[in-house]
Amino acid sequence: MKLKIGGLVVAISILIIGVVATILLSDKDEHFVMEKYVETTNAVYDLSIKMDTENDFQVLAAIDVKNDSSDTWSDIGFYLVPNAMNAEETQSYEDDEAKIEISSVLVDGKEAAHTLENNRLLVGLETQLDTGAVATVTVDYSMTLPQDGMRLSKVDDNFYLAHWYPMLGQYRDGWDIKDYDARGESYNTDYGDFTVSYDLPKDYLVASSGVDGPIEGTSSGTVKGENIKDFYMAFMNPDEWESEIVIANDASLRVFMPASQNMLEETSSLAVDAYVYFEEKIGDNPFDELDIIGNDGYMEYPNIIEVAADEQSQESVLVHEIAHQWFYYLVTNDPYYESWLDEGLTEFSSSLFLSDRYDDEEYGFWGASSAEQYYRPEKYVNLPLSKFSDETYYSTIYGKVSMVLKQYFDENGGREEALMFLSAYYEEFQFKQVNTEEFKIFFEEYFEGDQRKFLDSWLK
Repeated sequence: MKLKIGGLVVAISILIIGVVATILLSDKDEHFVMEKYVETTNAVYDLSIKMDTENDFQVLAAIDVKNDSSDTWSDIGFYLVPNAMNAEETQSYEDDEAKIEISSVLVDGKEAAHTLENNRLLVGLETQLDTGAVATVTVDYSMTLPQDGMRLSKVDDNFYLAHWYPMLGQYRDGWDIKDYDARGESYNTDYGDFTVSYDLPKDYLVASSGVDGPIEGTSSGTVKGENIKDFYMAFMNPDEWESEIVIANDASLRVFMPASQNMLEETSSLAVDAYVYFEEKIGDNPFDELDIIGNDGYMEYPNIIEVAADEQSQESVLVHEIAHQWFYYLVTNDPYYESWLDEGLTEFSSSLFLSDRYDDEEYGFWGASSAEQYYRPEKYVNLPLSKFSDETYYSTIYGKVSMVLKQYFDENGGREEALMFLSAYYEEFQFKQVNTEEFKIFFEEYFEGDQRKFLDSWLK
C-alpha cells in the first residue's frame, strides 16, 4: 500500500522506517459493524474503454446490480473516484487532477436522475428495486488521467487505471460511501464479475485483474474475470519494459520490470518463492494468474500488484503485496473501519515468510518491530481511520498488529502454529468480508481456553 502525506508519496514496507501514514478523514462519530457478515451486493460489470490519440479515455459501463439486502432500494450507490481527484472536490488533493465528464446515466435503458458529489454517484430508480431484483445501470463518460498521479495515473506513455469505473458501494441501511482520500483506501467494494473490452490507438502491453494470457503488445481485446473485488488495468509502452511469465505451482506470474533496471530475474524468482510459500502454508489461491508491475506503485489489487523497481525496497514490498492477495482480496474487510485486518495480517504473513526464508525471526519481524517502536501505538488497533492520529496509524497497523500476534504465537506453538491459524482463518472466510467481532469469535473457537483477556487487550 502506498500512502500520500502532504505533498509527499510514502511507500509502506517493512524496510521503510520513520514513515508516518497520515490519514485525515471525517471527525464524525464512527460505527462498528458487528453483524454476521455485512449485507453485500452482487454486480456484473460490462466495461468498454477506448483511448484516443490524445490519451483521453471514453468509458461505457453497464452494470447489472442485484439487491441482496433486505431493504427496498430507491437508488443505487457507486464510487466514481476520478470525479474527486481534484482540489475542488477533495480539499487536501495536491496532485495533477483527473478529469471526468458524464454524458449519460441510464437505468434499464431509460435516462435516470443522478447526483455526483465527491466520489459518491447516486443513481435514482424510477421503480423501486425489491430484494432479489436486478437493475442495469449504464454510465457513459470521458476521463483524463492525472499525470504522475496516485493509483490512477499517466506516467510517460504508461497508463495505470485504478478505481477508474463506477464501483458498486456497500449497502448498510443506506449506501455507506465515504469521501475520497488520496492518503489511504477510502472505498469498500464487494466481489463482482467483469468483462472489459479495450481499444487503444497503438500496441501496448496489457495487465489487468482479469485473465490476460501471453505477454504481447496489442491495441484491442477483451479480458474477463469472476469474483473480483475491484478491477485494475494497465496499458504499458512495450519499449520501456522487459517481461516474462514464470510458474508458481499452478499459477502464471506475469512479471513486468523497467528495462533500465535489470531486475527481472531476481524479481521473478522471489515472487515465485513468496507465492508458493503463501499458497502452501496458508491456502490455495483459486486464480491462475498474478501480474506484477515494477512501477514503484507499492499497491495491491485483485490478481495484480505494483511493486518496487529498486533492489533496496524490492524484497519487503514484493512479499507484502503478494501476501495481500490472501488478506485484502480473498479474505476481505472494510479498509476504512478495519484496516488492521488486511494490512496487519498481511504484514504478519510477510514477516513469517521472511523469518522462514532466512531462519531469522529478528530479521523477519524487523520492519514491524521498528514501526511499533517509532511512535507509541494506539491501545486498540481496530479503529476507524479517522480515529488514528497522524503519528499512530503506521505504528499501530503495520507494527503493533504483527508484534502482538508474534508474541502470542511465540508462547503458543510458534511460527508453524501461526501459519496453521492463518490457514484455518483463510479457509473459513474466503470470499467473505470479515470484521473484528467475527475475527474474535473465530479466534476463541480455534484455540482452547478463554482468549478474551488477550483479545480485549488490543481489539476494541
